[in-house]
Amino acid sequence: MFRIRTALAGAAVAVAAMLAVAAPASAHDQLVSSTPADGEQLTSAPEQVVLTFSNDLLALSDNSGTAVTVVDDAGTDWVAGDPVVQADTVTVPLKSGMPGGAYDVTWKVVSSDGHPTSGDYSFSIAASDPAPSTEPSTAPTANDAPSAAPSQSSTPAPAQDASMPWPLLIGLGVVVLIAIILVIVFTARKRRS
Repeated sequence: MFRIRTALAGAAVAVAAMLAVAAPASAHDQLVSSTPADGEQLTSAPEQVVLTFSNDLLALSDNSGTAVTVVDDAGTDWVAGDPVVQADTVTVPLKSGMPGGAYDVTWKVVSSDGHPTSGDYSFSIAASDPAPSTEPSTAPTANDAPSAAPSQSSTPAPAQDASMPWPLLIGLGVVVLIAIILVIVFTARKRRS
């Protein structure tokens, strides 16, 4: 009976140690805010995209771990330069002259734990009003509003960074398997004695 209790105590210590190691490794930094915000409709084109994360990011010297794209419906990337990582913030400049429409922002960064993480979201820019016409009947604003709504609703839903904590689940499975094996081995040894 003493050996079984010892084996169970050892298994409990192993599980606790594995949880202490696996929990921080699975907690990748997450996007907490962005400018422009997810789903925001702007009245004018932004000059930059700013992403703020839950912890300081790792900035690699060759900037290979950080990437941001801002792509319109035609597939044009409007990023004007390399992203700048400063603590928990990534800033990327945009080209001028962005037309009205939907834009998908896709990002990839290196979390503070050294693991890459990525995600995407969308924003839109309202189409600029057409030049005033000499005939008032040709420029009704009531007809413009419904045409803007379908383009906004056709924007794909933003994908959340829903990465499963697989390292934690696999680690827990291994620890539980080891604990079961230890209990069986100690029980078999006791029976032989």
